Amino acid sequence: MREPVFDEVTIVSPAINAVMCRATGVLNFSWATVRIGEPQEEVDMDANAIFNGAAHLLVKRYAGPFWRHRRWLEMTQWLSREELENIQIEQLRKLVEHCYTTVPFYTHLMDEHGIKQNGIQSFKDMELFPILNKQAVVKAGLSIISIKYPKWTLRKGRTSGSTGTPMIVYRNLSSLGTEHAFVKRQWDWAGVGFREKSAWIFQRVVTSSKDKMQRLYEYDPIMQELTMSAFHCSAKTAIDYAKCIKRHGIEVVVGYPSSLNLIAKACLDTGYKLDLRVIISTWEAMTATMKETITKAFGCKIFDFYGSGERVAAIHKCEHGGYHVIPEYGYTELIPLNNDESDRFKIVSTGFWNKAMPLIRYDIGDVVIMPENCSCNCGREYTVIKSIIGKEGDVIRSPSGVELGVTAVGQILFTIGEANNIMETQLIQDAIDHITVEYVPGAAFSKNDLLEMRKSTSRFMPNDLVVDFREVRAVKRTPMGKIRPIVSQI
Repeated sequence: MREPVFDEVTIVSPAINAVMCRATGVLNFSWATVRIGEPQEEVDMDANAIFNGAAHLLVKRYAGPFWRHRRWLEMTQWLSREELENIQIEQLRKLVEHCYTTVPFYTHLMDEHGIKQNGIQSFKDMELFPILNKQAVVKAGLSIISIKYPKWTLRKGRTSGSTGTPMIVYRNLSSLGTEHAFVKRQWDWAGVGFREKSAWIFQRVVTSSKDKMQRLYEYDPIMQELTMSAFHCSAKTAIDYAKCIKRHGIEVVVGYPSSLNLIAKACLDTGYKLDLRVIISTWEAMTATMKETITKAFGCKIFDFYGSGERVAAIHKCEHGGYHVIPEYGYTELIPLNNDESDRFKIVSTGFWNKAMPLIRYDIGDVVIMPENCSCNCGREYTVIKSIIGKEGDVIRSPSGVELGVTAVGQILFTIGEANNIMETQLIQDAIDHITVEYVPGAAFSKNDLLEMRKSTSRFMPNDLVVDFREVRAVKRTPMGKIRPIVSQI
């Protein structure tokens, strides 16, 4: 049971009521009283969930370009390749002009390289821009933020550091609705209804890992989303997650493959029947073993899609099972790796929609494998890829059975921990109850950054894991030059 924050909260806003009625079909939310701290067996209707849900609904769907872009995306997916390329060129022109006039970093860079603000006439012209990596963005600091937007209007997020380097990402509010439109089209491809209930198992913090008596989930009745903490999903708690999903009548689950795999194992081991229609996995690579276990447990369709915290590239899976690079989202270059594997390409992308912190020719650090046949039966003239091998890594395991993948661990260290100024990290597990975090400090690194990481791991890592930190000059790379975020030696 949660500690009550207020005795009761009354919702009186006619504007919020109108939006709620339109979105959910509920006749009247006005003057609805929600009491905090009372037993809630079937549906969790606390004040935070109500207000957060209303805020998410307004920002994602009604206060921005969501509906306009949703209609646009329904049309553009069937355009010819030439028409799609024309859209990309037009978006690149607008973006480059915006960067030159409002982003100090790009003003200096373009002057230095002789790039004119209206000089983009073809994709070839984009090669005038040097490829940008995460370390360069971290070094640029606030100079890579557009001066067009007042700082207080921006939403600050962080990449998880899943490729070894965390990074703060600022986003303008209108980009949130646009992002939501792209995600909803992926849901259309997966056959998920627009207002269908869903469960999300990811980095959202519902309760601290030390608070064993508090519930590990939260239901948003406005967005009709059940949020479940990936940080608490273990061999012991996974079956409780399954029961919670069933109790809320949810058939669509979105989340980390590592967490979904634990729930699938728990259902198989106990014989618990959880009827799911669609699973959508993201943020981590799903291994063949995970896919086999999840399919055996639920027997439902599995869709996985790729995105980046930097908001520059999107790769979505269509109803025919093909992975498509989404051209309306950004301009993505697939650059051959300099090795003997000719089918492998690194992702370098320019995002169109986050104008607060635009990134041009950004090297995400991930790699894709290209197929021999570059067409798909769906008929969309998007670039097709065979598989995504970025963000792969081992899994951290604790004696109590908790399993945390690359993204979840990165969220603990950097997104939740508020740690900045870290250039590279690698987590090494050398015993079932011990891990070492090796990190490369940035120029502005301070003792407070290390303190924040220590606080976050103490709070959110399983309490039967001992975590040590070790400063290094560089973390170990793979033969391909990539950082393995997690190295398990057990």
